[in-house]
Amino acid sequence: MSAAAVIDLRGNGRSTLAARLREETGLGLIELLISLLVLNLGIFATMGAFTSGAVAIRNASRVSTASALADKKIEAFRGMSYSSPSFAVGTTTANQTGADGLSYSVTTAITSGSQLTTGYQGSTAVKVVTLTINDAATGRTVYGPASTTFSQCAQDLTATACST
Repeated sequence: MSAAAVIDLRGNGRSTLAARLREETGLGLIELLISLLVLNLGIFATMGAFTSGAVAIRNASRVSTASALADKKIEAFRGMSYSSPSFAVGTTTANQTGADGLSYSVTTAITSGSQLTTGYQGSTAVKVVTLTINDAATGRTVYGPASTTFSQCAQDLTATACST
């Protein structure tokens, strides 16, 4: 027996590695297809995550813009006199373009009442402003309805407005 045969019989790591490297077997077609399928599943899952993230960011942008439009509208009412024609009871709808360049339909509903009917010792004359903001293209509600109460006493700051 030669020395080379004795080394091979011992089964050290080098000889088995060399034997495996000399084999002509390799990845079969089935194994290759399965590995490509697994790779594609991972890629498509990642693409789906990016797509849903983009949709979430777009929706958040619309809600943020609608919120800014509502805030601007409410602040305009805060600066008005209680008896201003723009502060009259009723419902109005107007289209406005937001900072994102999209068109929004802003519906303002104003109702009047009294805080005394609820047992609260407040103003006898209040107006409730309710804002609803829809996407003008789809009609889908983006913000609201959100309500704010305005007191005649707080708006006009006169002795006659504050007497209850």
